[in-house]
Amino acid sequence: MWLTFGINPCILAYMTNIDYLLLEILNTSVPAIEEILVQKDARVLRSLGSSIASHLFITENQSRLLMKILRENSRKLGNFSGDIDQALLSPMWSKPFRQIEQVKKFYIEKNQDQEFTLAVEFTFSSEIRKILSGLHNDIENFTTSASGKIWNADLTEKNIVVLVDTLTPLGFEIEQTIKNHYDTIKSWSEQTVRDQFLITNMENKNFQQTITADLGIETTIDQNIINDRSLRYRYFVENIKNPGETLIQYMANRSSTKIWIDKNQHSLADVLTALVELKRLPLLVVFDTLVNNKYLENLEILTKSLKISGLYNSVGIYFRLPNDEIGKKFNSSIADNNFNKKLDNDLQVAAVSSGKIPKFFLKNAWRPMSVIALDTRMGLRHGKTSVYTNCCDLIIEYAEEKSILEDKKLAWR
Repeated sequence: MWLTFGINPCILAYMTNIDYLLLEILNTSVPAIEEILVQKDARVLRSLGSSIASHLFITENQSRLLMKILRENSRKLGNFSGDIDQALLSPMWSKPFRQIEQVKKFYIEKNQDQEFTLAVEFTFSSEIRKILSGLHNDIENFTTSASGKIWNADLTEKNIVVLVDTLTPLGFEIEQTIKNHYDTIKSWSEQTVRDQFLITNMENKNFQQTITADLGIETTIDQNIINDRSLRYRYFVENIKNPGETLIQYMANRSSTKIWIDKNQHSLADVLTALVELKRLPLLVVFDTLVNNKYLENLEILTKSLKISGLYNSVGIYFRLPNDEIGKKFNSSIADNNFNKKLDNDLQVAAVSSGKIPKFFLKNAWRPMSVIALDTRMGLRHGKTSVYTNCCDLIIEYAEEKSILEDKKLAWR
């Protein structure tokens, strides 16, 4: 039974309000509008009729949609065609349109892990959404909620500056704490900060002791290693970083902790050898659970590469596959190659699946100096393995194509 709105047909001739006209069409149209109009239009008209009959009424945007549907379907509505055409000549409404509260806020909040994060909240706007979507390459860890009303980003200096500069012209209400941070950041002299953190100017004993503990006193440190450690220890180098001509130079001169290496251009053995030269062990290898058809293939490639790079005798693979045809071969290969070493400080290479990190990793002192994700479709962006690997300043996505979630500017062929 269709909803009846109680409009008296006798007074229809004296009414020019479009909302009353819609209610009359919904109540008296024979056959029902569902039998006359396409399903989508009929459903929208029923919904708008319910809003009109309630105390909420409709918004101005909804009124435009209503007139558009009536205009396009006037001829289909038979006896009402003349009334529709007349009403649309000079649209009138029985009530003021419902006003939607416009929210535009930029503030700091805690996420589900109780960590502080930047939050951008706004009433839906295709224009604002388009502008924010264009910032993904400039903002670190920029995500949106399922509803699209709140966007979150890491609480960093760069993110604050980019978002304040973007949101201010759009009329956003910006939390005073963020404004204070912004003013402080903008007051800094980039050159002064860079000079302060040039490796040649850093005399802090803790810094020097940490570098020594990492590399060893007798280690010969070349320019590639100096450039490589700049992200890990947060210093600048005097020479301008550039991608370089070789794989090791590209890895050492990266501008981000995450890079992509095309497996069609470089063998996994070459990548492992470069990591050895950069003294980037121990290594964590991640097999992607979304491409499980490549488990066995990637294990075979990894085994061959470990032999070439001299890392074959210190490997622990800490997951197994179900005992189907592929799984049995995979599990047997791990046993045959003795890839079941204990996780301790002497282990050179550990391997896990991207689904979850084994609990004993969290209680163990072993930590990776580098990470290689094999054939990742979505990148290491979600799950416990992703959280665990975030402590590492060199995460390599080794695949034929770059994952859809990573910034294209990190790619190098």
